[in-house]
Amino acid sequence: MPFVALEKLHLLYDGYRQAIRIGGKPFLLLQEGGRVSLIRNACPHAGAPLTYATYDSGCLRCPMHGIEFELSSGHSRSAACADGLQFLPLIYEGNQIGVDLN
Repeated sequence: MPFVALEKLHLLYDGYRQAIRIGGKPFLLLQEGGRVSLIRNACPHAGAPLTYATYDSGCLRCPMHGIEFELSSGHSRSAACADGLQFLPLIYEGNQIGVDLN
């Protein structure tokens, strides 16, 4: 599968969230701190969706148990969760952002 567009660049803003399914798996396209990320839409701790996670000081906070993850690296700030966020690399093509599924 070639480039799959996910969103137009002019529609992105800090606080943007869009739940997306790619290959049957849930992902979350988000922008915070001027950075756009595509992460697995499941908290590594208990699988809760991160669609409504809050963002503060560089960390995404899971709405279920409050575990914080550094958005720059995906690392957990809690000893209760050793796993980190799973990222998919994004590609910019023209006025769109997406993924290459090859």
